[in-house]
Amino acid sequence: MSTLALTGQSVSTQPIDISPWYKKYLGLPYLHLGTSTKTGIDCFNLCRLIYKEQLGIDIPYTTSDFCNIVDEDWYSKTTEQWMHKAATTEFGWKAVTSPQKYDIVLMSIGSTNVTNHCALYVGDNKILQIMIDHTSWIAPYGRWYKQYTTGIVRWINMPN
Repeated sequence: MSTLALTGQSVSTQPIDISPWYKKYLGLPYLHLGTSTKTGIDCFNLCRLIYKEQLGIDIPYTTSDFCNIVDEDWYSKTTEQWMHKAATTEFGWKAVTSPQKYDIVLMSIGSTNVTNHCALYVGDNKILQIMIDHTSWIAPYGRWYKQYTTGIVRWINMPN
């Protein structure tokens, strides 16, 4: 670290990290029902991890508490709306119409009418997500993902 002398005062010239907060969550491997950033994590458990690390909110359940299909192809084998059952006030969520940072966007992806995916809204019309055959990445939350959105939920006790 170097310093500059300005009117007798030392000022640090150490570089400032301006990368987005979510950068550390990019490139994580996917695993249905997974909870590990090393061996694999699924879409809800990734949101849950971010809530814990970034907001200090400990969501007291994981994907496996609601989804009992262990198969990686679970999303095409279920007719149960477990994501919507979990996204209620009973489990700490409220429905909203416009996403804000840290809201969870629920979606129905693929040839199913079942909500089978969620992503974390990071702001600026972007979502952080992970899904089968992909590592976690940032995607634009525009027309394509909005057409598959089945709901947006916010943690009831979200800090301001």
